[in-house]
Amino acid sequence: MEQRTATNLQPRLTKHFAELITNEHLAHAYIFAGPQGVGKEELALWIAKGRYCPNAQNGRPCLKCAECKRIAEGNQPDVVFVAPEGLSIKVDQIRFLKEEFSKSGVESNRKFFIIQDAEKMTTGAANSLLKFLEEPNGQITAILLTTAVNQLLPTIISRCQLVELPALTDEQLVASLEKDGISKEKALVLGRLTDSVQLAHTLAQDNTFEQLCQNTCRWYLQVLHNDWRCFVDVQSKILPLLSGKKDEQLFLDLLVLLTKDLLLLRYSQRKFSFTAFNQEFSEALQPFSTQKILEATELILETKKRIAVNVSFQNVIEALTLELCRCYHG
Repeated sequence: MEQRTATNLQPRLTKHFAELITNEHLAHAYIFAGPQGVGKEELALWIAKGRYCPNAQNGRPCLKCAECKRIAEGNQPDVVFVAPEGLSIKVDQIRFLKEEFSKSGVESNRKFFIIQDAEKMTTGAANSLLKFLEEPNGQITAILLTTAVNQLLPTIISRCQLVELPALTDEQLVASLEKDGISKEKALVLGRLTDSVQLAHTLAQDNTFEQLCQNTCRWYLQVLHNDWRCFVDVQSKILPLLSGKKDEQLFLDLLVLLTKDLLLLRYSQRKFSFTAFNQEFSEALQPFSTQKILEATELILETKKRIAVNVSFQNVIEALTLELCRCYHG
């Protein structure tokens, strides 16, 4: 199983920062912005290790020496990590940082600070940090991590170099979820359904989600087999699992993923997301042309648009069931 590290989450950025470290061109302050799970914290710590590691090669830390391990464990006194206390980062935390900024490094002349969830700074904390960013003192590198850069003060953004981390690829997210103990089968669906690590974990812990996946697949198989029980199952097995707009959108997202997978399954371009149903769908698809599968996908995408304008979900899904049956079976 692939380990979740900066180099496999953000290979382009680790290369870029390795060059900056080698040439001693690190700026005094950065903002790392991006959704949860894309490797913001991993990248920040990797840069800190690259700066302090005695065995660094071309700016890349060895990750094995005592210095790298101390940083990973939070025991390097010149590398300070700040996170919200409760719901926010308070002004006293930033004042402590400023005091640390004003001191010489305990073991070197450079100090390194990482502020997690920087958008959660109170107004007082943000203004206090701004004063430091306007007048940096000494060899200091500060990295602010955020999932909502638009919630930071514009003046803070203007004092930092903004680095936007791209979302993880499907493969990276699947590997990350597996590392966190989610089964391979479930991780495969979640990694292709969403690019949010947080949402993926929430769904993974929801037994209703697994049941919804199974019922959605069985319902679609009924459609492919022209089994009219699919109309009954809409009311008896799918709608009871949907408790609001988010669940309704989730069901439609599952349908889009399923039909996209059916197209890829036709050409064996990747492993089927819903692995438990791989054989059943392979057999059920045989009578149908690729054009039929494409037309069905278009019907589902059109249904997503209908839902967006507050049409009755039950009516729309029942209509979709009829349209899919007509699409496949005339």
